[in-house]
Amino acid sequence: MERFATIRPMQPFWRNGQTMKRFFFLANLCAVAAMSAAAADVTISKPYFRWLFNGFGFQNSEANFLRIMPEDFRDQRVLKTFRELSPSFARVYTGFADSTKEELDSFADYYDLTFRGAQTTLYAVPCAMPILPDTLDPEAYAEKVAKNLAYLVNVRTCRKIRYYCLTNELMAGERWGWFSREKKWDLYKAYNVALFHAFRRHGLDIRLLATDESSTPDKVWTGLEWVRDNMNDYVGAFCSHWYVDGRTDDLTLWQQYNDFFDRAVQFARKAANKRYILGEWGFRPAPERSTVMVDDTNYHLRQPETRGESVLAKCEIGLAAMNNGAVACVDWSFVDYPDPFVVEDGDSDEEKAWYSAGRSGWRLDGKYNKWGVFRWSSIDRDYAAYEELYAVGWLAKLFRKNATVLPCTFADPMLRGGAIFNADRSVSIALINRGSAKTVTVDCSTWQTRTDGTPSLHQPLRRIVYESANPPMNAFNDLQAASGTVTATGGVFTVALPAKSMTFLTTDYIDRTPPAVGGVELKGGVLSWTASTGPAHVYYRVYRDGVQIASTVATRLDVKGAKGDYAVRSVDRWNNVGR
Repeated sequence: MERFATIRPMQPFWRNGQTMKRFFFLANLCAVAAMSAAAADVTISKPYFRWLFNGFGFQNSEANFLRIMPEDFRDQRVLKTFRELSPSFARVYTGFADSTKEELDSFADYYDLTFRGAQTTLYAVPCAMPILPDTLDPEAYAEKVAKNLAYLVNVRTCRKIRYYCLTNELMAGERWGWFSREKKWDLYKAYNVALFHAFRRHGLDIRLLATDESSTPDKVWTGLEWVRDNMNDYVGAFCSHWYVDGRTDDLTLWQQYNDFFDRAVQFARKAANKRYILGEWGFRPAPERSTVMVDDTNYHLRQPETRGESVLAKCEIGLAAMNNGAVACVDWSFVDYPDPFVVEDGDSDEEKAWYSAGRSGWRLDGKYNKWGVFRWSSIDRDYAAYEELYAVGWLAKLFRKNATVLPCTFADPMLRGGAIFNADRSVSIALINRGSAKTVTVDCSTWQTRTDGTPSLHQPLRRIVYESANPPMNAFNDLQAASGTVTATGGVFTVALPAKSMTFLTTDYIDRTPPAVGGVELKGGVLSWTASTGPAHVYYRVYRDGVQIASTVATRLDVKGAKGDYAVRSVDRWNNVGR
């Protein structure tokens, strides 16, 4: 009331009753917005300094396994899922010193089928250096690496290889953390200096990363500090891994994540204004007993009874890294490694392909590595998704390259999340609710309009939900559809959050119907159709008698001669489904 009392002397400026009504309408709207802000459960602000985020993505180890993939697995799972997510950042095993031309070409073929279309930025690292690096010549080794990368970049035009790390987790051969455990830091520097100069001789604009360590926080800092103090001029960015050993229902870990990543980002910034990359992250419950083979598996298999909610804990790690300034975050991993196999060469093309793939992994014949968002079970032909796909998948799809990170504050300790603002003015928000079901108020009013009056929330936000008690599983690994929209008024909106859930809200979409797919024909037990020419087309869904039977990037499907009424629909980049 006092506000209105101070304004009353300005009544001569009101020329008519309509103007007065408008004034009081605006005043009341401001009052409502102020009350909403005061009562907001989530406040998303405009940052005083805009740092860029380069996206969420995955470790794409399968990039080296293209030649051993069954056709249906390749087209209906690997390529289809990658194109649906189109992550803008990825980590790959490439840049080996001893790669053959055939191995390089196979990697480039995978690049053409995936990373090229998505314009994915790549962080390259050989899985492990050869055993006993102290017996090799760093200069000769670096020259071989540079020549192979130059072939990929200049000949096969894999130009998005932006970062290179000497070795995964400081490994040499079978020995994890060799450089740090053997205290071979001077040798580590010698290899990196040699790589630095070799890249420049070959005209490669590729930045070196260090250290890629995965250990306790104390050991991570020891390595990073040595690199900063002894070879800072040669390093383009810093990186480390973060695997949480503990219970996924421990809600206090959220603060631990934020503390760690704040320290990592500030460390990198103070080392000549460098950025920090989260090179791998995961949640690793301890195995109950020792096994014959190395049991390198996620919570998916070790604690299936809690894996629905564990997805939330996994996502919290990535969001904490983003919120604190990481330039990019890499989830380990995209696809399960195939069932373990003996890594040995042979005479047939198939044996050689499997041997080549095995060399690109680590201990594939002695290690059970199941960390993907979907399975690769060669024996069972089980390619189904894990629950994680329906949360981390949307994180990778919506939180993409060249986004501005928006600061978020939460009044409720059960709430966590993050938000970004894209260059095209679209907004994406992720809200994790670790508590009971609730309706929350989200306040974006401080940045809801730009200086020309154009609203940032220019259209209703699509709402996509991952509910841990009822994960949106799909037989074809298709991402779940939006469950309605939410409209903001004055930059403020309310949204219902299910118990123990993750909700995505985004204006990063165009509401459209993809064009119909033509030329559908059944002949010789194979269904075929004309390729879609729509610029936003991503993949096809195939139906028989109105029931979906497949999702694929191919333009043909073996239906084994089954009779029925077939239809093929195009799905576009915004997950709109065609006629």
